[in-house]
Amino acid sequence: MDFALFLLSKAMVDKIRYIRHYSGISVMPVYFLKNFNFSFMPGFKQKHFVWVLLGSCFMGLFSLQGFSQTTTDRKFIVVLDAGHGGSDVGARGSFSLEKNVALAITLKLGKLLEQTQPDVQVVYTRTTDTYPALYERAALANKVHADLFISIHCNSMPYHRVLVGHRYVKRNGRRYRVPIYKMVRSSSETGTETYVLGLHRMGQKTQAIESEMEADSNDVEARENAYIVHEKNYQQNYGGFDPSKPETYILLALHSSAYLSQSIAFADSVEQEFKRIGRPSRGVKQKGLAVLAGTAMPAVLIETGFINNPVEEKYLNSDAGQLEIAQCIARAIEKYKEAVWKYRSLVNTVHESFAADASAAPVYRIQLLVSSHYYSPNDHIFQHLDMPVEVEDTTINEQKLYRYLTGHFLQRDSAERKLDFIHQIGFKDAFIVTYQQGSRIDP
Repeated sequence: MDFALFLLSKAMVDKIRYIRHYSGISVMPVYFLKNFNFSFMPGFKQKHFVWVLLGSCFMGLFSLQGFSQTTTDRKFIVVLDAGHGGSDVGARGSFSLEKNVALAITLKLGKLLEQTQPDVQVVYTRTTDTYPALYERAALANKVHADLFISIHCNSMPYHRVLVGHRYVKRNGRRYRVPIYKMVRSSSETGTETYVLGLHRMGQKTQAIESEMEADSNDVEARENAYIVHEKNYQQNYGGFDPSKPETYILLALHSSAYLSQSIAFADSVEQEFKRIGRPSRGVKQKGLAVLAGTAMPAVLIETGFINNPVEEKYLNSDAGQLEIAQCIARAIEKYKEAVWKYRSLVNTVHESFAADASAAPVYRIQLLVSSHYYSPNDHIFQHLDMPVEVEDTTINEQKLYRYLTGHFLQRDSAERKLDFIHQIGFKDAFIVTYQQGSRIDP
């Protein structure tokens, strides 16, 4: 499927509807949550729904505002994050460390983007052997209003249990034969995989944060989040990441609603590029990764290969291998960027169309009375109205008069229904008047 059509169908048609207000270009994207299942959210109450709705509208406005810019407004901003760093070495190979390989690939990718895609601005979370906290990496991407966040890592082959023998133990005077297992690494794992934020795995976040797990743990989610416990004030910095709180699910639900489809589209393109050069692809997957959860833009984490697979470790450390990986990611960025430019152009067209329609459409108002006496809009004679009153100056037969009007209606039948109520509360001479492009059409 064409990228632009994917973005349009997912982020625009399925999730966004436009509400035209009478006053010019007032266009609000509303995320409809009728198909959203809140039953999996522990502790979720009805009162939280309003926060979901308000937050959805806010994020919709934020993301649409970015999409409504033309290609000439600014460059396409890509934040490149080299995973781990400093004292967090990441996964270990026989002669190399993940932090160093990830940084080398990241720097090659950044240089390649700057040389081949001049409309891309590259921002790095680190360019040396340092460790920015995970929340700081996401915060940087948000600060520069990035269009895409890419975290680059190396994978680690998982341990599995192998039966190596048996032993006998005594229990309650009886001897029992029990197995002896040894944890060994798989020797067959190979290939790439790209992760997007997965809401369904957030229930395991507490264990990942609260326990110091080995950097080469079996679970990608646990391994990539494990170093959080070494960060200063990590409980405060990641306090909002508590899966026991409904607010966490709300924020992650909003993130998924606003950016998940775009993240998946880009992640799939990355994996397709890896397949194209013959790299084994393990596909696009979802995990509850802290570095992705804080971003306010499409975001992915790319596992470029298994550093403790001897064959892949040599490839990951070679200049040719690193350049090949960088070229794959760069091609995916270029395809995604072009799709976003198309999408922004489509949104601009929609905005312009709505603006023209809104300015040309008639607006119906109700004139309450005309008087030579000036009444304040807050005067007691208007106290039973449930809409604000506006005053217009006019001159009739060289006499200055004041018109008192209320309401703005896009449909005449809506104005007529309100007029019946206004007659009932005492404004017997009230009637409907029509305005178009700010000018009164009726006498």
